[in-house]
Amino acid sequence: MICLRLAALTSAALLASACAHHPAVAPLPQPPRQAALVTVSDDGIASTTITVVNYNVAGLPFPVRRGTGTAMARIADAMTASWNGDGRPDLLLLQEAFVPSASRLTFAAGFANHVRGPSAASRPSVVKPNRESAEVLSRRIWRRGEGWPRMTGAGLALGTDFGIAAQVNEPFGPRSCAGWDCLSNKGVALTWVEIPGVPEPLLILNTHLNSRGSTGVSRERADLAHRQQVREMGDILARHWQGEVPLVYAGDFNTRNVPFRFDLKDERLPGELAHRFCFNHPERCRITMSWDSDEPWMDTQDLQGYASSRRIRVEPVAIAAEFDAPVDGEMLSDHDALRVTYRLSWRVDGQPWSDGLQADAGAGAAEQALGAEPAP
Repeated sequence: MICLRLAALTSAALLASACAHHPAVAPLPQPPRQAALVTVSDDGIASTTITVVNYNVAGLPFPVRRGTGTAMARIADAMTASWNGDGRPDLLLLQEAFVPSASRLTFAAGFANHVRGPSAASRPSVVKPNRESAEVLSRRIWRRGEGWPRMTGAGLALGTDFGIAAQVNEPFGPRSCAGWDCLSNKGVALTWVEIPGVPEPLLILNTHLNSRGSTGVSRERADLAHRQQVREMGDILARHWQGEVPLVYAGDFNTRNVPFRFDLKDERLPGELAHRFCFNHPERCRITMSWDSDEPWMDTQDLQGYASSRRIRVEPVAIAAEFDAPVDGEMLSDHDALRVTYRLSWRVDGQPWSDGLQADAGAGAAEQALGAEPAP
C-alpha cells in the first residue's frame, strides 16, 4: 500500500512537472542553412562533412530535480553564445530530455526538424530476453520502482535541418530495466536523415542505457539490466539496419569505468568508436578535448560510434567537448556535450568500396550487430 501511494504521488508530481510553465527558450538567430558542401577529388571520390553533438542535459522532472526549467534556459543561452553563426552542429542528440523545457532545446537551437524518442506509452516490437536476465529481472523490486507504470518516455530528442526519411522508436523490453530507471521508458530512437548530395541516407541511433549507482538496487542487478538492453539494441539494429546505409550511434551508454559493460557494448555494436579512432589516429582526427588516460573512452558515459556501408565510408575528422566549463560558477549539466565531425565519402561512379563494411570495423565487427550472440 505504501508503494502504491508513493507511486501515485510520484506520478502526480511528474505530471505536474510536465504541465508546469517553464521559462521560454528563444530560438537562436540563424542564417539560412546551406546544403552540405560536396567536393570531388581528381580520383573520383566525393566527400562531405557533418557534425553530430550528443548531450545529456539532465532534464529531470520534479521532485527528482528542482529548477529544471531554469537550468534548461541556461543551456539554451549557452547554445546561443556558442553556436551563433556557423557553430551549430548538423545534428543535436539529447538524452534525459524528460520535461518539455528540455525537449524544446532542439527548437531553441533553431532546427527545422525534430524527433522524439520512445514515449511512456511506447511498446517494443520484439523482445528476446536472455534466460539469465529473464529469470532474475522477472522478480520485481517494487520499493525501488520496478513494476510501476512508466512515468516518462526515454528522454531522447533529435534536432536537424536535414530531411527525415524515416524514424523508428524501439523501447527496451518491459522487464529490461533495474531500479528507479524503470520509471522511464528507455530505449532506442532510430532516425534516417537525408543529407543533400549524399547518395544514401545516414542512420542515426540515439540511446540512454540503464545506470548503475543511482538505480537504488545492487550493482549486479543494474548490470544485468544493462546487459539485456545492449543485447536488445543489437537485435534492433539487426532488424532495422543490416549494414545497408552508413550509421552513427550516440548517447549515454553508462559504461564509464566498468570494463565488462563497455566490452559487451563493443561486441554488440558495429564499427568503431570516435574516441578510439581519434586517439589512435591523431594525424587524421583533430582532438580538442583533454584526455587523462590511455583509454579515454572508459572515462566517460557519453560516446559516439560509426560504421560505413558498402558505398559510403564514414570517418571522424575532429572530436571535442562542449559545455564543459562552469557558467557563472555552475555547470550546465552533470555531463559535457560530445561533438564529433565526420567525413562521408563515396565513389562518384557508384561502385562500392572494395573493403566495404569492414573498412572501419574495430573491436565491434559489423557481423556482431547482425545476429551473433556474445557470451554472457
